[in-house]
Amino acid sequence: MKVHLLGSVELSVNGEPLAIPSDKRRQLLAALALEVGRPLSHDSLAYRLWGEEPPPSALTSLYSHVSHLRALLRRAAQASGANATGDVPTIDTQSHTYILRADPLLIDWHRYLDLSDQAGLLAENGQDHQARTVLSRATNLWCGEPLAGLPGTWAQNTRAAMADQHFTTTLRRIEIDLRIGHFAELIPELTALREHRPTDERLAGHLMTALYAVGRQTDALAVYPAVARLLRAHFATEPGEPLTRLHQLILHGDPLPGPPVRNETVLTPAPQVVPPTDIPGRHRLIGREDDLRRVLPGPDTRLARGGVVTVSAILGMPGVGKTTLALHAADLMREHFPDGYVYLNLRAHVGNQPPLTPEAAGALLLRRLGVPASTIPLDADEVFALCAEALSSRRAVVILDDASNAAQVRPLLPPAPSALVLVTSRQRLTELPDARPVFLDVLTVDDAVALFTNVVGPERSTDPQSIIEIVERCGHLPLAIEIAASRFKGRPSWTLAHFARRLSRKNGRLAEIRSGTSSIARVFEVSYQYLSASQRSAFRLLGLYPGPDFGVHAAAALLGRSVDETDEVLEALLNCHLIQEIAPERYQLHDLLREFAMALGVDRKQRESADRRLLRFSLHAADRADHLLYPHRSRSHLPDDHQLGPLSDTLGDIAMNSPESARTWLEVEHASLITLTAYAHVSGLAEAGAWLAHVLAGHLNAEAYWSEAQDMHRAAATHWRSQTNDRQEAWALIDLGATLAHASHYEPAAEALERGLALARTEGDLDAAANALNLLGQLRWHQSRLHEALALQKEVLAIRLEQDDQWNAARCLANIGILHRSTGDSKSAFADYESALPFARKFNDRVLEFRILNNLGELHLGAGRSSMARDTFEHILEIGDGLMPQLELSVVRTNLAATLTIPDELEHALSLYRSALTTFREVGSVRYEADGLNGLGKTLSAAGRHDQARDQHAAALQLARSIGAAREEAGALRGLGHCEAALGNTTAAAAHLTVAVRLAEQVNIADEAALARSALAKLVI
Repeated sequence: MKVHLLGSVELSVNGEPLAIPSDKRRQLLAALALEVGRPLSHDSLAYRLWGEEPPPSALTSLYSHVSHLRALLRRAAQASGANATGDVPTIDTQSHTYILRADPLLIDWHRYLDLSDQAGLLAENGQDHQARTVLSRATNLWCGEPLAGLPGTWAQNTRAAMADQHFTTTLRRIEIDLRIGHFAELIPELTALREHRPTDERLAGHLMTALYAVGRQTDALAVYPAVARLLRAHFATEPGEPLTRLHQLILHGDPLPGPPVRNETVLTPAPQVVPPTDIPGRHRLIGREDDLRRVLPGPDTRLARGGVVTVSAILGMPGVGKTTLALHAADLMREHFPDGYVYLNLRAHVGNQPPLTPEAAGALLLRRLGVPASTIPLDADEVFALCAEALSSRRAVVILDDASNAAQVRPLLPPAPSALVLVTSRQRLTELPDARPVFLDVLTVDDAVALFTNVVGPERSTDPQSIIEIVERCGHLPLAIEIAASRFKGRPSWTLAHFARRLSRKNGRLAEIRSGTSSIARVFEVSYQYLSASQRSAFRLLGLYPGPDFGVHAAAALLGRSVDETDEVLEALLNCHLIQEIAPERYQLHDLLREFAMALGVDRKQRESADRRLLRFSLHAADRADHLLYPHRSRSHLPDDHQLGPLSDTLGDIAMNSPESARTWLEVEHASLITLTAYAHVSGLAEAGAWLAHVLAGHLNAEAYWSEAQDMHRAAATHWRSQTNDRQEAWALIDLGATLAHASHYEPAAEALERGLALARTEGDLDAAANALNLLGQLRWHQSRLHEALALQKEVLAIRLEQDDQWNAARCLANIGILHRSTGDSKSAFADYESALPFARKFNDRVLEFRILNNLGELHLGAGRSSMARDTFEHILEIGDGLMPQLELSVVRTNLAATLTIPDELEHALSLYRSALTTFREVGSVRYEADGLNGLGKTLSAAGRHDQARDQHAAALQLARSIGAAREEAGALRGLGHCEAALGNTTAAAAHLTVAVRLAEQVNIADEAALARSALAKLVI
């Protein structure tokens, strides 16, 4: 995740921008990000957002903006896969202040400043070319005007300050370019800069220098009088002494002085040092600027005076680019470490040679440092002591490449080296003392494309989309990309699209990623051979896991081992980077490693047993989560032949004993459970997949995973039908109907529910029948078929009372209350809610309680008791966050927005509506989106923004008609009528209101009909 202030203020996750729906939130993010790690008072933030005179509601609005920004940061962190608390930006509260706690380098402005500072340090030490490279990276971050589009005095002043800093950095780069001799290239840029800063004497001097250096003496001399004239006119002053002296030198045709002599300490290299001759040929670094920054000594390290430099351990999976990064870092730092440059391959994964022993590595290191062979001792301890002495006293760059473990490296390192020591390894080297670990991940998409293009050349890189597909099939792994690019380069008749198709063949990538003697599979094979037999078996089985990632318990089920044994083997695979830990105790295999593991294969019986264990464990874990989270949900129960057996210990080890822990488990495992359900149907275990879909139905509907749920329930219904299991087919159809109804697909939902109801009645399953009737009643309400819906709900209530099922009876009473309110019977609605509420509290069902309270709030709002309604909705939002699904919380937000005072609380209301509409669109709830648009339109109209309000009601009308939602359609027509009337279009207003009245009366929506009639009557008067 990254925060962007240079250009538009936004967040991005994996290179994709994440929308921030309001200027005020963008302004808040900018204010906090610019001062990352520093507390900002509420008043200070209010000034930044609203200027010198913030509105009375500023503090309330600030709370709301902070809350929404926190939620956005959480979503961004989840999307980016941040796996440690320190990696996740948070907004903390402290003594009436807010603080953004984040790595400053996640913010492009702070990365820009960091790179500028790095370049300054390099330039001060005479490394102009390296400084120029770093400044180029800083320049690439500058994406136009900072804080673009943010209004207000604070944003304007901040933009100016940031622009001044950019100008300072630009001047630094220009001065370096002048020292390097890039005179001709600088002239157009300097000329353009002078148009904006015509009186800046530094710019004038640099332009004169560049012009004079390329032989344009006359043009150079012409700059001086132009500057002098402007200085006299605007400031009544003459040019300063440096510019005047430069003008005199040019006037007389004298040579200009060279760059100033730098006063720095230069240590003389030891005369015995032999330059390295065995550095690997592949040395192409693309991107990796953040990784490089972590590897290199920071600006606070005492480079020039021989201070201590810590050891950097560059770690990662095979082919991720550890050696390349180490070599590039060494090249950048050689001038700071003039006593030698040593590259030593420790041969952990050479394949045909054993790894170097620590003694052999020490002796070879001493030779490379120039120690005469005749003086190198034979005793190992003496060798290690001499290595420690050499690295303590010599400022050399030392690369220890491909270490097999910490024991191979540890004896060679002194407690406080003066050398820069870079260690690379496929192991994690956790035991290496005082080393800074730098864990490398695969490349970003842009860097992966750049690497491929760099190898292939621009003339054959003319199909960007195919290149993106190729590097994706290479898993963004640098070595795989280089091998694939080299192969493509050697096949001139191939097109990029053809190569992309070859890489897309099923299980064919490993065979395609080869060139000459290089093969990515061979690189993986060497690491695999170093595993024990038990670890190899586990690696092959983990390659079978169908989900995107897995936890230790699912892995234990798949492997058929205890949790402790599994934890141990996962640790071993993690240590050699054959698996990745993407969150605490959450693992995955890189795509190419997964394919490699699958290619190694397991026998059919072993695979079938592993699949059965994994599905059985997942089914029972999901079943436990469902019972904890939805203890009263109507559903079928697992049959006896699906009992857990030996895996009960694994299930018992999961910390899942409360609704909160069950919700967390389902959220973490969601993607894997969805994938596993589909996998079951294609692997001969369709019954387990059908049961898993049924067990997960409550979670899928509550969290609005309707798209995935539809496919799962259809597959389940098809399976049960093929087995002539009418009872379970009924439940699958009911689950499908509920999902379709939530997604506003009313007609197919009704068809599925009616088929399910018929099967349930045939089977005599009263619980399933009542559930189908309840869902049909809700569906008819959505369709505004109110009398039919009421009759269905009363039929359900009779069944639930006969069953003495008080929880389901309470839900039914709440539904009946909604229908009574819709038909204008508020008194009965209130009685229904009051009857239902004690049962929700009796069963400690906070979600049902909050739903009923929301219904009561809506009743208060409809009766004009806005204050009572507001208190109710605010109470729900305060307590319900984390308990209620986001969809239902968003409904409450729209209700709260409808209670606010307009225009005084307009910004807060608009914020609530926009947040809710974002959720409705994300989950695909068309009816709620239409309702939210109507509410937003009403609010805008109350603020006098009738044109904008009309647009919202028009959009709501289109959505409502697309799904046959008559209530929302009538509301949209009434809103359009009000807007047209306010805009003076009386005829159009009357037409809309007349249709609204007719529609509401036709479907018997009494409250909506009354409102439309009242509006029409006022119009006529």
